[in-house]
Amino acid sequence: MVPEKRGFREQRGLAGVNNLIIELNDQVLPQTQESMSSNIPSVLAKLEAAKQITNRIQQREPEADQKDRLQANRERRKAEWEAFVIEQRRKSAEVEEEHAKTVEWLKEQYVRMEEDLAKFRTF
Repeated sequence: MVPEKRGFREQRGLAGVNNLIIELNDQVLPQTQESMSSNIPSVLAKLEAAKQITNRIQQREPEADQKDRLQANRERRKAEWEAFVIEQRRKSAEVEEEHAKTVEWLKEQYVRMEEDLAKFRTF
């Protein structure tokens, strides 16, 4: 008797599984396919939009890097220019100082020459 009950239980279990499979094939599978068919275009559209956004972000990244490099170059050139201007002012001051010394030397030279001429005039 025990083996018969077991066989009936297994048969009922298999019948239940069979009914479940039939229900899945007849009702759930078509509903799932219909749902997928109706939702796939919107999912694809959202994926395409996400792809475009990602592409724009990837394009902006090198642009941002380039902007950073350009800004660094501007700052470097500005510092170089400031150093150049300072150096030119220093050189200009040196030239002015040398010119002033030369003018002073020339004045002294002319004074000596006039004194020497004055000595010769007295004779």
